[in-house]
Amino acid sequence: MFLTESMITRLRIAGKTILAQCVLLCVLLLAVWGGQRIYALIDTDTFPQPVALGEVSGLDENAKGKLLLDSITHQMRRELGSTFGWSANDILFNRFVLDNRAYRQYGVYHATRMLIDLYSTQIAKLGSNDRESDFLYKARLNSFAIDPRKFMFPSAESAYEKGLKLCESYKKGLDGGSPSKKGSDGATSVYNCRTDDIYASFNMLVGENMLGYALGLLENAQDINFYTLDNRIYEVQGIVLVARDFVHALNTLYPDLINKNNTGNMKAAMEYLDKICVYDPLYITSKVNSGELIISYLLFAKNRLEDIRDSLRI
Repeated sequence: MFLTESMITRLRIAGKTILAQCVLLCVLLLAVWGGQRIYALIDTDTFPQPVALGEVSGLDENAKGKLLLDSITHQMRRELGSTFGWSANDILFNRFVLDNRAYRQYGVYHATRMLIDLYSTQIAKLGSNDRESDFLYKARLNSFAIDPRKFMFPSAESAYEKGLKLCESYKKGLDGGSPSKKGSDGATSVYNCRTDDIYASFNMLVGENMLGYALGLLENAQDINFYTLDNRIYEVQGIVLVARDFVHALNTLYPDLINKNNTGNMKAAMEYLDKICVYDPLYITSKVNSGELIISYLLFAKNRLEDIRDSLRI
């Protein structure tokens, strides 16, 4: 069969049209990629390293207590001091421009609040009947109880900054070296991390309020609309950022206890948590770059942390 002149002309037009569409698609993808890279230069969107703790050998227990608290609040302090500040309750940016960032911040808030509660009610006490630090009590019930997604007065930013100042007051109460050193308003600061507290910490990390909650966010990920799915993935990333810092701090401060027969478990858990903390694809859909990959990282990390937790009970 021979092609007529008109058929050749139509094929040429179709070919040029397809070529033009391919070029346009490539230009759009390049523009999105370039915009993402430029944004990364202005405001961090991947987090390859956990919080830096410095040299810890020779530290007394109170100094360890301050570092452990810093590991819990590190991500919130970083978000508050970042280029665009706290975006989770911004009227414009959290809905249209910086939504992934805003949801990551909500994940950071959720995990920070859970671990502050744990630290205050279990670790920063001499026993179950001991009085809770007034500084931490006020921080967790008054400051960190403000929902970051609501536009209200007082603002979430100012409430969290006040809570972080209360945490600093608690730390000053530990500076004298005595577990009952009093803060400026007469409240006591106590740090008394025991094996059962570390066990409780890992139990919290793998439980329904932390990694279990993160897994729940991505349940049936392939049935979630892409504009909801990407927000949930970044909320999970915020949770994991705080969890990774806390695990890293526990492992650094108490290596003899945690690393006993657990070196491989800890290394693997941190590797999977790191993968979530640097996850930042060009685009996310229910089929491509979906939540299934993050779910697998979460499950692997959760299983390894559960193994570490169970070893502490033996």
